Amino acid sequence: MQNDTNVEETGRDREHLRALFLLRAQEEPVGPSELSKIMDISRAGALKKMKKVEELGYGEYIPKKGIRLNREATQTIKDDIERHHALEIFLKRSLGLSDEEACKESSSLEEHVSERLIEKICDEFEEELSCDCGYCIDPDLDPDVDELYRCHWVKKSFSLPDNKMEV
Repeated sequence: MQNDTNVEETGRDREHLRALFLLRAQEEPVGPSELSKIMDISRAGALKKMKKVEELGYGEYIPKKGIRLNREATQTIKDDIERHHALEIFLKRSLGLSDEEACKESSSLEEHVSERLIEKICDEFEEELSCDCGYCIDPDLDPDVDELYRCHWVKKSFSLPDNKMEV
């Protein structure tokens, strides 16, 4: 993926972005120690990832405080949630995959699928677009951190306890 800053963005960068969102970096700066715990990486590695998130245009790194995410980051997370769940619904309804298989395959495919295809899937399955985690594939989707903890996709992506993350 390429963004406006000409910095190459990877799927792993998106995982770090989602982790920062779960840590509420859109509300206040999150430091490298917190990111290192949820992503199971070194503190130095977390700092490097935070600076890359800033380079990608998703927030501002504040020395000795951490990174604070911007609106673009929140929109990107919203788009990622929609993309994953739309693909998942398509794979379950069209190909008969189990919930677990559809989630796994959606995770593998999501960064390679165009916006046009996602729009077509949403149009085709408009009446059925919902997810076991409670998210609807809806333009008004506003990711809420407390609700996002319940999402099966998030639980598989990070080391989270069943209720809330302890950092």
